[in-house]
Amino acid sequence: MTKTFYFNVKMNCGGCSGAVERALKRKEEDFVSYNVSLEDQIVEVTVDNEDHDAIFDIIKKTGKATRDATEEEIEQYVKKQEELKKKQAEEEEEEEQQQQQ
Repeated sequence: MTKTFYFNVKMNCGGCSGAVERALKRKEEDFVSYNVSLEDQIVEVTVDNEDHDAIFDIIKKTGKATRDATEEEIEQYVKKQEELKKKQAEEEEEEEQQQQQ
């Protein structure tokens, strides 16, 4: 059974988010997926068998202030991600229609 954890990580620039990305990439075989959002200050990690504390420690070792995301932060992030996916799907569909013409 997969589980998704959300962390609020203080990231000020692309270098900060890159550090978190690199730390997660080194352990990516342990994750189903992960996403680092500099804009939202959220790191989303989906796992099969890794525990919360192990993921928290991986992120914390980057030196970035890290805490569990609040329910409100998670809801805002998930809603935004769903909107982005919907927009991408609409753009892809529009592109396919243009190619067929």
